[in-house]
Amino acid sequence: MSQQPADDPLLEVAGLDAAVEGLQVTDGVSLEVNRGEAVGLVGRNGAGKTTTFRTIMGLATVLGGSVRFDGEELTSLRAELVPKRGIGYQPEDRRLFTGMSVEENVRLPIWTSGDRRGIDDADAVVEEVFDLFEELSDRRDANVENLSGGQAKMVSIGRALALQPDLLILDEPLEGLAPVIVERLKDYIQRINEQGIAVLIAESNVQHVPEIVDQLYVIERGDIFDSGDPTAVSERAAVQELMQGSGQEP
Repeated sequence: MSQQPADDPLLEVAGLDAAVEGLQVTDGVSLEVNRGEAVGLVGRNGAGKTTTFRTIMGLATVLGGSVRFDGEELTSLRAELVPKRGIGYQPEDRRLFTGMSVEENVRLPIWTSGDRRGIDDADAVVEEVFDLFEELSDRRDANVENLSGGQAKMVSIGRALALQPDLLILDEPLEGLAPVIVERLKDYIQRINEQGIAVLIAESNVQHVPEIVDQLYVIERGDIFDSGDPTAVSERAAVQELMQGSGQEP
């Protein structure tokens, strides 16, 4: 975890209303990520985490509010241009390209957009990814269809890192994995953040993230329910009740 000043946020989401397939999902979501900071967004399935992330990436319909990254408004930007501004995105479903190898999946963003990020030495960037995820090194020629769930998550995160982003957005990277793999991925995420890359991570399990983030937001029914110090927020009775499902109105 980093300790960054509260001013000059790298990412600022303010009063965000967004819709998916014509249905409004978020209702005034506001959050900030400072440079080099790690921030968690937790909420139950369907609370609006993925829609918030997809809206930041230009993949959902903005009804109102603002998304600013490094001082630039993103809501009017075409989706294919958002990663080129310096945001890496690991979607919940990973979206790896089957029929391609691990290394080809990692290289793909560089092939398509590396010049926009000023990447001159693609080989060096790819090696940095494999140096981080050491257990992928001997699988770099393997088809991604033959990977375990944890390895597939690592490839998806590695691909998001390939454009050397200033902000890495991770949607449920720890979901559905064995505890030992969860701890390993937490370590990788911390190491990424320690390199100066800001991280915004969504999870459905509030216990997964407090020790690896600097700030924690709780989202419910498309709006921010609580926010603040990760340990304090995660231990609040109202948050625990909400995340267990018993706080939902009938």
